[in-house]
Amino acid sequence: MKLTSALLISLCVSGGSLLYLGHVSAKDAHALTSRHAASIAPAMTIALQPIAQAKPSAAVLALDSQGLRVVNASTGATRAIAFGTSEANVVSVLTNLRGKPRNRGVNRECGAGPLGFASWADGLSLQFNKGRFAGWKVDGRSQGANKLTTINGVGTGSTRTQLNKAYTVKVSQSSLGTEFSAGSLGGLLSGSKPTDRVTSLWSGTTCFFR
Repeated sequence: MKLTSALLISLCVSGGSLLYLGHVSAKDAHALTSRHAASIAPAMTIALQPIAQAKPSAAVLALDSQGLRVVNASTGATRAIAFGTSEANVVSVLTNLRGKPRNRGVNRECGAGPLGFASWADGLSLQFNKGRFAGWKVDGRSQGANKLTTINGVGTGSTRTQLNKAYTVKVSQSSLGTEFSAGSLGGLLSGSKPTDRVTSLWSGTTCFFR
């Protein structure tokens, strides 16, 4: 079935079977989504509410410079969970996809002001500003963190060479360590050699002390 037909079908079926969610790595879906990326228009995306109601089975949570993205591994259709989405909706979708957050609370000592947060055991942490999704970060020290990647297949554990192939990267030394920026993505590297690896990754509003 062609991708366009599959997308139209997926948009017409009921919420219960619209998109099945699960713990497939974004790396596993990269080959599927990359060959179809040019044909997936923003208008052909999965509605957020049915995602929150779907049964976990076979979808991909991908990191995105503008938020997060859910990828239907069967069709390649995507749905952006953009910065600015309500905290309640984001937490509902992520809870359905990967279980309840391990921790939730408010960090009152951030430079951007008090930020709400929700974090999971694999190192993913979301930040919320005034009840809206504001940022995310992935701590590569957590078990399973390397399964969280962008559509381009970059995540914690990726080498600097892999990072440079996927993005235009600027590297600098800061109080945090070897820091890089790749458009709206940011992160840390274990060093300056091509074989050194991404140790953390983030986008949007974060809470770091420099």
